[in-house]
Amino acid sequence: MNRPAQAAPPELPGFEQIRSLGSGGFADVFLFRQRHPEREVAVKVMHAHRLDAATVEGFTAEANLMAGLAAHPHIVSVYETGVSADGRPFLVMEYCSRPNLQMRHRRERFSEAETLRIGVQIAGAVVTADRFGILHRDITPTHILDTRNVKPKIPDC
Repeated sequence: MNRPAQAAPPELPGFEQIRSLGSGGFADVFLFRQRHPEREVAVKVMHAHRLDAATVEGFTAEANLMAGLAAHPHIVSVYETGVSADGRPFLVMEYCSRPNLQMRHRRERFSEAETLRIGVQIAGAVVTADRFGILHRDITPTHILDTRNVKPKIPDC
């Protein structure tokens, strides 16, 4: 299946676009700098060609579920949601600046202790999501992100 080219990032008041972080089947993700409070954030923007009612509803449901899980230390926090001037829904999320687990594994060997620590932390996040009725369906090394404080997190609950 061919994906359309990544769309330009939306203009968001209070945010400055820095660069693209990637693209998936339903959305593009960009790195932005939020002005107040000043911090880097990931902004997930739904593809314009996906703007049917069911997909927008699912995107909104994802935002609400993630917001409910924001207090968990190993689930990516959602800071805000909205609809851009060009009509695309977006999520402003915590930016996990370090390489994902797959990229890290390619460069370094994990100790047994670190492997267990990461496994326990991610399992705790999955159990918490399950208690909210959420089945993640895509826990892979590429979807285990890492923060500047070396704290593994899962996105897209």
